Amino acid sequence: METTITYQEQRKRKLIAFNIVIALLLLLWVPVSIDKMVDFASFKDGILNQPFSDSLGHILIYTLPAFELLTVFALVSKKFRRVGLILSTLLMAGFTGYVAVALLGAWEKLPCGCGSVIKEMNWTQHFFFNLLFLVLSILGFYLWYKLRGSTVGYEAIEGGSAKRQI
Repeated sequence: METTITYQEQRKRKLIAFNIVIALLLLLWVPVSIDKMVDFASFKDGILNQPFSDSLGHILIYTLPAFELLTVFALVSKKFRRVGLILSTLLMAGFTGYVAVALLGAWEKLPCGCGSVIKEMNWTQHFFFNLLFLVLSILGFYLWYKLRGSTVGYEAIEGGSAKRQI
């Protein structure tokens, strides 16, 4: 006996996967952004010890926490989830790229300006941690894209009229 997965079951699975991805991203971004605000002096020192100019450091001191908080609020809001997924992807791509360059030996000594649990990781662990969340961000965006138009034609599948509802 052949089992077929209906359109509704596929959509339900995608929606569950999407919600899990959103929850995991929030489990990353909420503590990371809160940690930067609670221990701002430590975050600031960590950024200013990085191997780039102080002027870039001063920009990052204020923009990184702002973008991380914006990511949290956008991920929580159904209306702005797409923006949250894009921000999460961009931030994780930047962080992952930075760690990759560090692992390639671009700098002799590189202090970690990260907070919470992440600061206890070595650079290789940090890279794979970031890579995981980069993949989750991309997967979330892919699932969002697949789910956004999934109700088109729903009435025809359920046996209703395929005519346009006015």
